[in-house]
Amino acid sequence: MTDDSNLDLSFAIDAESISLRPIGDFRVLDIEGPVVLVGDAAYRSEDLRELAVSDVRTALEALSDDDDFQTIVDNCPTNTPLVYDDIDYLTRHLPTHTLEKCNELSQREPFSKELILLVAYVERQNSLIGHSDNVLEYYLDQREEITTQLESTSEIDGEIERSFFSYLLLASALIEELTTETVLNELIREEARLNTTSELVRSMGHAKRLEILCDIQILNNGDHGELVDVKERRNNLVHDAQKRAGLDELESKQEVAQVLEKTDRCAAVLLSISGKDIESTIARRGTPVYINHAQREAVEDTITTWERERKRELRVLRGCRRATLSDLRWNVESSTTEKYDVIGFDFDGFEDEGVYQVLMAFFRDASEAFLDRIDADANESNLDRFDFALLMLLCAGHSYEEIARWLHTDPKYVQRKENVIAWRASEFEKERVDTIPRPNEPVWPVTDDS
Repeated sequence: MTDDSNLDLSFAIDAESISLRPIGDFRVLDIEGPVVLVGDAAYRSEDLRELAVSDVRTALEALSDDDDFQTIVDNCPTNTPLVYDDIDYLTRHLPTHTLEKCNELSQREPFSKELILLVAYVERQNSLIGHSDNVLEYYLDQREEITTQLESTSEIDGEIERSFFSYLLLASALIEELTTETVLNELIREEARLNTTSELVRSMGHAKRLEILCDIQILNNGDHGELVDVKERRNNLVHDAQKRAGLDELESKQEVAQVLEKTDRCAAVLLSISGKDIESTIARRGTPVYINHAQREAVEDTITTWERERKRELRVLRGCRRATLSDLRWNVESSTTEKYDVIGFDFDGFEDEGVYQVLMAFFRDASEAFLDRIDADANESNLDRFDFALLMLLCAGHSYEEIARWLHTDPKYVQRKENVIAWRASEFEKERVDTIPRPNEPVWPVTDDS
């Protein structure tokens, strides 16, 4: 290299267009006493006022050595949606036992549980499995350094050799970090498509699968215990001939009946959390906007069917001037298979039993089409069937506890799923419910004190 003017490097990475993930941070300032700033949030308390700024910094740094705090960090996500308040999102995202550790730490340390949670979230952001952002910054700096050296000298000396060696190490590290990050992201997004994931789940024992469902709180502890009882009873009957002969010491038909009912309830729990039986729950308790949509579709489908199969009876309904057939709806909670609480039909002075019987037959078919419509929408939704049911119930304004009871799950799981729904709901769901629910307050676990 004898002519510097001939040096023309053309790099593929444009440093100006790269998006570097902002790493979280917290600061301790003295503003009429110690104040901890985490993002846009500021925390001060009477407990902090009793400490010097340096003491607050030391206490926060010491948290990193606390096992409970590290558990909180490990469970935190690496980002939250900008439209949410971080605390609102995090209290729904984290499992109950992690939030309880926040409460316990706040009793031992001079920090509120909210501050502890936010600091843990920052620590999580700064301890990502993939460190590609940090490596990328070093890589770009090193690339600029060696470029400057090449432009300023006519020979390759020891300084250039060292810089080039550092550049290659950083390039290799960057490629490795980006590979790791991409594989992790794609495994999370594509896990349902991977045979290895299916094989892993199928290779687990049934007890381990139940344990996982309990750990993520889709199964509450009570249902988990009953399901384990069913598994153990089954194992005893299969593997112990003496117990099998005596039905595991059940001595009366009443006891056998009780076991049958208990076992059936356990199967019902799994049907609910797998999303297999959500139609009737949505039909009875879903958001009115969606119920109106699904009933309108069901009425139109029923009219189409009757035009093909029951023309004479359809003419009877169309000839009745007490309602417009396509505008008819019904109250699912009040209706039965024999009688429907019809909305949109003028019953004032109505005494035509023949028309009434045809009307009830129409609504029997429409109610079946109504459940079919819910089933079809749940299958077409961008959400899975269980999440689709949660969306409909949350949009109807029901409490976490009510929804958990109806869907046989845990209120904490409903809270966490509300976050997922807000992230993943597509135009398909938005068109059916109008407004997707957005968490707007923190939800901490109930304590004995509260």
